[in-house]
Amino acid sequence: MLVTNDKSLKQQGLIILLILLMMIVTMQATVMWMTATYKENIVIHDAEIAGKLLNGGIDAHQIGMVFTDQKDDETTIKGATLLNTVGYHDGMVNNLLPSVDQFYKKYAFIILVYCLVFSVLIITVFYYFGYQRNKMLEDAGKKIQTFMDGDTSIRLDDGSEDNFSVFFSKVNMMATVLSAHIEKERHNRNFLQETISDISHQMKTPLAALRLYNEIIIEEKTGNQVVEEFIKKSQRELLRMENLIQNLLKLAKLDAGTIVLENNCHELRPFLEKCANRFMTRAERERKKIAIVCDTAIRMNFDEMWLGEALENIIKNALDHTKAADQIEIRCEENSLVIEILIKDNGAGIHLEDRYHIFERFYRSRYSKDYQGIGIGLALSKTIIEKHNGTITVQSELSKGSVFHITFPKLTNL
Repeated sequence: MLVTNDKSLKQQGLIILLILLMMIVTMQATVMWMTATYKENIVIHDAEIAGKLLNGGIDAHQIGMVFTDQKDDETTIKGATLLNTVGYHDGMVNNLLPSVDQFYKKYAFIILVYCLVFSVLIITVFYYFGYQRNKMLEDAGKKIQTFMDGDTSIRLDDGSEDNFSVFFSKVNMMATVLSAHIEKERHNRNFLQETISDISHQMKTPLAALRLYNEIIIEEKTGNQVVEEFIKKSQRELLRMENLIQNLLKLAKLDAGTIVLENNCHELRPFLEKCANRFMTRAERERKKIAIVCDTAIRMNFDEMWLGEALENIIKNALDHTKAADQIEIRCEENSLVIEILIKDNGAGIHLEDRYHIFERFYRSRYSKDYQGIGIGLALSKTIIEKHNGTITVQSELSKGSVFHITFPKLTNL
């Protein structure tokens, strides 16, 4: 049985058994003491009666015979009837019989003391072993928390012979497996980081060469309209490929955990203006307006480069899905709990079927007219925002525009 294998429970059961045995022995000794005292009181009581009768002139031999002869029921009934006439019966109060009253009070108190003493002993045993178990669990909880905080060398004490030690041994086995997985994951992450760096370096050279060749051909001005048109398309596709590779590398680095955000406290309005300014030339060329509504007092902790990347992808997405004379509004709001950035446009809106998928990587809507996009910008924005402990959601209505809500809890920005 499980209980018999638990040393702690064995000790607890043995101590309680000893206490109960002590209680039985003590009670038996008390009963013997009560019997002897009762017999002593009876003898004294009978002696008092015999003395009274002797003083009344009754023959001593007859008095002795009264106490030693066998009594029949008839005699007992006659005696009880006689005593009832003077109020002497088993229903009278103990106060009328001082010896009985004293006997009752004495042994009632003794039994009460015994009960209290043994109850306190049993409760103390339960409390002691309960305290030991709670302390063991608290220590185990602290060690598990330390393990979760990063110290994977921590192990629980499983050297005792009890159920907790068996459980702790299983936890230690799990911790060992987890430590091995963590070490393997760390190795894989380092390998991925090195691979990403190599890919990034290797891709930059051929792309730069292709762009250089393209620029040389453009400068040559062949005069062939078809060739020049294809050169422009080639240039556009090279830029698109470069952006795709850069975004994929950024996503890979974020997924691998190789990016360490450099969070510093910044004023939000100048930061938003900087993000918007990168698109002002395009907005003016397409006759679109970008407005910023933000209190200059709002400050927040964030990595300026990475959060700027996230917001710029969303602003670019808004420009891609608006037409001439449309407006994009960037608004920031603050309350006691959160800081929220809203990027709102009055463009084409998002189809209901797409709203649940627009943050998925490489998602392409069958309703979208944007054939150049690759479906990675919003996914990258979502990943970066979540790295800042934020969330991003979207509200949209077809032909009326979209609103992206980016929310950052203030507790994480203290």
